[in-house]
Amino acid sequence: MIDNCDASTEPSNDYSHLSDSFSDLCIYDLDEDSLLEVFRYLNFNQLLEASRVCILFRQLSRRCLRKIKHFELDYRAFMNDFHLPRIDVILSNIGPNLEAFKFSGGFIMNEDLKRTIVYDVALHCTSLQHLTINYVELKAEQLVALKPLLSHLTGLDLGRCALQDDFFGPFIESASQLQTLAVPGNASLDGSFLDGWQCCSLLEQLDVSHCYSFNVGKLGAFLGRAVKLRSVDVTACTWLKKDKQVFNDCGRDVALGVELPEFDYFKSA
Repeated sequence: MIDNCDASTEPSNDYSHLSDSFSDLCIYDLDEDSLLEVFRYLNFNQLLEASRVCILFRQLSRRCLRKIKHFELDYRAFMNDFHLPRIDVILSNIGPNLEAFKFSGGFIMNEDLKRTIVYDVALHCTSLQHLTINYVELKAEQLVALKPLLSHLTGLDLGRCALQDDFFGPFIESASQLQTLAVPGNASLDGSFLDGWQCCSLLEQLDVSHCYSFNVGKLGAFLGRAVKLRSVDVTACTWLKKDKQVFNDCGRDVALGVELPEFDYFKSA
């Protein structure tokens, strides 16, 4: 039997003609769509580095970076990795599109770095809905810097930040959109910060657990203003026998000591 298959149709492993065609090409010869496909394989730090090359690379990098909605900053990694870009570079690239930012530091940390993080979050994270700062000693001037965020924050967690009523009160009184407030472990808070907070009608969850100086009796008037408040964690706060009546007098069911699921958002980032 005669084989009628043409030899020219046999598969060939000779790609030399192709390699010759591409030998003079470089990444700058790719069109925008092809470049974007390449950029999708870059990790976070590589995208930040690429954004410094040229205007086109910056635009393409930001198209990839703007998909990041939740960001958690690891302070220890930041301090130990000298190749990690500075925080202002990070937040200037991803901040405008962030919905949630979480930072856990330490009471013994570089003050300049702490100041940079706070001020750059306030400057760049203009669409932020959830802010978590834990284990960082916050001072009055740093809360003043963060105050503009209160116009759009719906969740705020400042757990173990050494807050004081005298400067936390003037800060929180502007929080008109908050649905969840968590300030656990701020041992000096006695509850006076609630006195001036009039625009709290949207608040649903409050965590003041382990605020050992917090006087539960101060919640009486506040419950009248925070008409949507449904759960309060007052674990390890200062209770008087009469204070239990505070929750009975508000005219609605208020769950005590419950978890605040709102602050699980960063786990899915």
